[in-house]
Amino acid sequence: MKLCVFPNDPLKSYYLKGEIKDRYFNPNNFFDEVHIISFVDNDIEESKVKTIAGNASLQIHCVGKIGLKEREKHIQRIISLIKKIDPDVIRAYNPRLEGWYAATCSDKLKIPFFLSLHTQYDYRRKLTKKLNIKKFFALKYTEKFIEPYVIKKASKITIVFKIIEPYVIRLGGKKPELLYNRIDYERFSNAKPIDTLPKPLVISVGNLIKEKNHECVIKAMKNLDAYCLIIGKGVHQSKLLKLIKKENLENKITIKESVPHNEIQNYYKSANVFALAYDPELEGIPMPIMEAMAAGLPVVIPYPKENYSDGLEDIAIFSKRNPDAFSKNIKKFLDDPILQKKISQKSQMKAKDFDNVRIEKRESEIYSELISKS
Repeated sequence: MKLCVFPNDPLKSYYLKGEIKDRYFNPNNFFDEVHIISFVDNDIEESKVKTIAGNASLQIHCVGKIGLKEREKHIQRIISLIKKIDPDVIRAYNPRLEGWYAATCSDKLKIPFFLSLHTQYDYRRKLTKKLNIKKFFALKYTEKFIEPYVIKKASKITIVFKIIEPYVIRLGGKKPELLYNRIDYERFSNAKPIDTLPKPLVISVGNLIKEKNHECVIKAMKNLDAYCLIIGKGVHQSKLLKLIKKENLENKITIKESVPHNEIQNYYKSANVFALAYDPELEGIPMPIMEAMAAGLPVVIPYPKENYSDGLEDIAIFSKRNPDAFSKNIKKFLDDPILQKKISQKSQMKAKDFDNVRIEKRESEIYSELISKS
């Protein structure tokens, strides 16, 4: 069995961010060969990221940098490559350039095409309009000429958040299946606290970018008798450090750029509360929230869009995305150990929905279904 993957980024990028996960491209070791189509001149050595393909052989095919406008020039070359690989399934993770190549190869070679979507593209387009008008017009082009084609050609579509579904339906796609991002439930639930971290501790994990709104949690800490650890890196780091200094919170808030992937669970386990004021129009349940819940943490997160709560109504404390509201809601947990324990147990139970055992099983079933129908 062979799988051909058009990832969003070169595998080198995932490796540098510490995001190479066991069997990510080969659930339950369903495939014997995994082939990656990488849109760079040189990607990482296969041996460094072998685990992403599980027991399968891994081969990375570098096809060079290709822009959206020049995609047609290279399509025959890519089709010839895919024909030579002769995969049983083609997989992509976006409806734009990589998705277009995956869809076109699928159509020309009559190979099942499995599309996974990880963001709400309509809302991301709306945000881009405010920040970069040139990029916005490029995204309007893909909305009209690329994305509908990719979505309609997909044999199967999965989404990681419910909020992505209206976008898929609007562009003419089949009703997508909700399949959450996966976490290693056992690793997070059985984590060991780090004794040297201060208590009580509020933890927040996520890229230091505008959409994560770390400013909200930082300002929320001003009136709380607790410490805060933010784990993440990104373009807003210097801005956030200046804010911490301006608010005289250097003794209460620490930003840690990164921790080893095999140790992150212990940081969650050391905290009392998880808080993140991300944009709920873009994300349903970000990965750090799933990980925090698996570690048994109560979470304070923004109100979701109506009808898109992902079953967290009686588990999370939903909050307005402002410092006063977040401060008040974090305090509810810090001041009430009984509530903290009660919600902690509920969090862990819910986190089983995101367990990699369950998600891997369903993914491998999808591959089997696609192949049997082809």
